Amino acid sequence: MTDPAQRAAVLRAFPREVPNGVPFFVTLGLVTRADPDEFAAAADRVAVFRID
Repeated sequence: MTDPAQRAAVLRAFPREVPNGVPFFVTLGLVTRADPDEFAAAADRVAVFRID
């Protein structure tokens, strides 16, 4: 996904939709906890793909 707003929206939902994936993001240093705002702020450093 190339639209920054769409990437941020997807990542904002990530900790709620995939809570078991949060530790991976913490380990990588992209976030410090399962905070949707932190995930959205990381959108410019994370590749987000859409699979149809």
